[in-house]
Amino acid sequence: MPWIILQTALIAGFPYLFRWLARSGYLPAWLSPVVLCYALGIALGNFPLFPLDNGLSTSFTELTIVLAIPLLLYATNLRQWLNHARGTLFSFALCIISGLAATSLAAFIFRHQVPDAWRIAGMLTGVFTGGTPNMQAIGLALEASQASIILLNTTEMLMGAIYLIFLISLAPRLFGLILRPFKQDANRDDGNLESTAAKTFNYGDSLKAIALTLGVLGLTFGITLAVFGGLQQVAFLLLLLTTLSIAASFIPAVRRLENTFETGEYFLLMFCIALGMLADFSEIAAQGTSLLGFTAIALVGTILLHLLLAFLFGIDRDTMLFTSVAAIYGPAFIGQIASVTGNRQLVFSGVAMGLLGYAVGNYLGISLAYLLWALL
Repeated sequence: MPWIILQTALIAGFPYLFRWLARSGYLPAWLSPVVLCYALGIALGNFPLFPLDNGLSTSFTELTIVLAIPLLLYATNLRQWLNHARGTLFSFALCIISGLAATSLAAFIFRHQVPDAWRIAGMLTGVFTGGTPNMQAIGLALEASQASIILLNTTEMLMGAIYLIFLISLAPRLFGLILRPFKQDANRDDGNLESTAAKTFNYGDSLKAIALTLGVLGLTFGITLAVFGGLQQVAFLLLLLTTLSIAASFIPAVRRLENTFETGEYFLLMFCIALGMLADFSEIAAQGTSLLGFTAIALVGTILLHLLLAFLFGIDRDTMLFTSVAAIYGPAFIGQIASVTGNRQLVFSGVAMGLLGYAVGNYLGISLAYLLWALL
């Protein structure tokens, strides 16, 4: 029992510490709370200082993800994004197309080596259209085993970490040799991270948003029970949750709630720690080499195809980088690529695309999985 309490305290408490360190300026710009939460979870999972309860970690990943998704979506304004973010929207669409093509190719290549390649392709599509939370949701919807979800997450973490290091070091310079530079607009304002971060956190609105989320979850469960007589249809449940959350974002009073995104991000940071605790890199050597190859082809293929399409359609370097990060890592990493490129004008659009990825990733991943199931 003491170890379970300690594990719960780490998962719930360290996101607050890491966010405080970031807001106080004690962390370098390239080191975000998301990276620290993943790193802490992975370190504890692979070099445990005390016995970890994998069941507790799994419960946290499932609970925090269904709480995070609606909260991250409440602040969306899809009509505004469509009107004012056409360039990033187009680049993001190209990244999604690249992800669908690359994961499908990997599924055909590894269809005999990787069991349930169609499920793996669906989950990776979710990763490349909004980040790890989509993978977890799609895995549950496709009834993938928890062991396969954990192993895929581990291989994706490893490959994702390699790409992240590349992004914050060599990518801006190398991609700049291929793509045209971003055209600065002195009259354009896409948001200010510093001013947003400096605002006092509105705990009242945060609690209202959590209460709304519980209501959305209750409505989701109620409709699912009414239609199917049970909660076994996870795919329907998660797609309905996403749809109701997007619908709520069209209500002005919901969009006016402050700190809904930050509240959702907090649950996402808890998710990152719990998921990291489940990542055992020794499992890759034991049984995940084919899966590692699958993930590598899917990720590298997505990046290279996106880069090629960006070049062909004349998309600038920064827009390509921001949308790549938004799709593969989600909105929480936009601040990092803004720091590396020195571009603050694309922050709002980058976060917008990341949120859009959360919204559409579940639909695309589940749809592609069942399509490949029929073809493979």
